[in-house]
Amino acid sequence: MKNLLTICAIALFAVASTAQDAAPLQEKGTWYLGTANATEVFKLFSDEGMTVDPFVGYAVADNIGVTLALSQNSDTAPGADGSDVTSSAFEVRLGGAYFFGDNYYGQAQIISGNMDTGLEGGSMDYSGFGVGVGKWIDVKDWWYVTPQLNYTTYDQNPFSGSAVELRIQFGAKF
Repeated sequence: MKNLLTICAIALFAVASTAQDAAPLQEKGTWYLGTANATEVFKLFSDEGMTVDPFVGYAVADNIGVTLALSQNSDTAPGADGSDVTSSAFEVRLGGAYFFGDNYYGQAQIISGNMDTGLEGGSMDYSGFGVGVGKWIDVKDWWYVTPQLNYTTYDQNPFSGSAVELRIQFGAKF
């Protein structure tokens, strides 16, 4: 795991050192609002429902942005005794991104959350981190789309896990 982080950091710094003379891809002072994974939009009217992951970002310097994301979801299912059991989760993600090349970016984030299974003693805290790469695509005026490939790992005592995901986020910048 440490090797993966080291390789990602070296690659990010190598790319950053070669792109210092170009005009900024994302200018300092730009705000970003984003939400949802476009691959889940089709679930909006289904019984399963759609997950919304709102985030806000700010370019603290040319080509360098910070983000804050909040996520909350809940699900109700029939329990073993016939009564409904509602599980829920809340998550906070703090991240940073560096833009380079032809509007590509690398990102890293720290994750903290809590999951409640709805059963006795079923509340668990978890933490983790994620890294990813993506492509920023301006759609029209202030709308954007960002297809991205992410790797995330979690530690939730006594469990741990990791996931690779392909997301297509959308949002607005101003």
